[in-house]
Amino acid sequence: MNNLTYKYLPRLDGVSAAELGRLFPEPSITAPLMSLLQESGIDGFDLASIVVLKDGVPVLLLPIFETRLDLSSFVPGRIKTVLKTAGRLLPSIFRPSILGVGMVEGEWSEIGVDPCLDEDGLDRAMKVAIDALNLLAAERASDIIVFYNYNEYSRLPGVVFKIFNRVHYRACTRLQIDFSGMEEYLRSLSRAARKDLHRTMLVAPEVRILRSSMVRPFLDRIYEIYLKTVARCPSALGRHNPLFFEKFCERIPDAEYTLYFVREELVAFNLLVVKQEALADQFFCMDYELGRRYFLDVLSWLENIRTCLERKIPLLYAGQGSEKTKTHLGAKLIPSFILFKHRWNILDRILAGQSAVMNKGLNYLRFCPDASSGAPNQPVPSPREGRPCPDKRPDRAQIPQ
Repeated sequence: MNNLTYKYLPRLDGVSAAELGRLFPEPSITAPLMSLLQESGIDGFDLASIVVLKDGVPVLLLPIFETRLDLSSFVPGRIKTVLKTAGRLLPSIFRPSILGVGMVEGEWSEIGVDPCLDEDGLDRAMKVAIDALNLLAAERASDIIVFYNYNEYSRLPGVVFKIFNRVHYRACTRLQIDFSGMEEYLRSLSRAARKDLHRTMLVAPEVRILRSSMVRPFLDRIYEIYLKTVARCPSALGRHNPLFFEKFCERIPDAEYTLYFVREELVAFNLLVVKQEALADQFFCMDYELGRRYFLDVLSWLENIRTCLERKIPLLYAGQGSEKTKTHLGAKLIPSFILFKHRWNILDRILAGQSAVMNKGLNYLRFCPDASSGAPNQPVPSPREGRPCPDKRPDRAQIPQ
């Protein structure tokens, strides 16, 4: 009989680099990203991991985080005051403490799985991990256990879907680069989309573009632009420290920045992971006024397609948010979801029976603007293809009309 045990490790990267690489094999960047996040930290989050071992060898790793979710921080005006008051009266509902499984950073979350583990073995290991989660939640008085931001590529075992409730989350976007050049790409779009993009191309000569992994001279400005972008993004969770941007290209293989200058002023940056399998858009941040004037959000989209064409990269992963804009530009949606369980059984049963209400609430808080298009509450099958790279785009303005 298999000897399964678990450990709670007070680090996100709680096992050796070799073990992380085995549990999160390439082309995933989760393993080095976990180490970077552990080093740089995220304001408002405590990071750790739960590891399940078979005969002393790690076979399953759950990256976990702890935070308090203040719902009032995601809404403006009078409703903010109402939610603040509700948070003081009913903190378990309106200001709950969260024990999360997943990555706050990255386009979608993954769990670390031993490649040799079969489906039955994965289910058994996950049951051990869930028992550990429940014990930890009880010790920490966590209000909600959450599996945060997963999709069909995350390889969650079926046992998780039987225990936790499911709601939709922001869709990820993917563009297949199966055209020979930019002109063929433009011909594949609608007339309205082509008109929008040609308008962007008119101002493109006024923008200087620099691709580099050596950005130390620009780090202060990069971080300033990042903070302003996060302030405009109502559903942003946590805030990175400057060390994250300083070390990203050093710690994450194949990472690079694309910098956008107007009149020699850095106005926007795009943080990318450029692998031969796919280009993953981690962050796009811009100075809002100048960025919109020069359509830099759309220009960065075209620049990423151009990079894929130059390097013969077949896929562009374009991040979450602004789904209408990205589908307008030819991207396809990858549905995402959140699984949760509240510690109050009666409240958990109510929420489980009101998934439509939950989705509307998340939509109102701008967590999942595309919630209505999600699939029914059923387990998502694991794909046969390899795991793509995660990416993230906190904010993208609408295409100019």
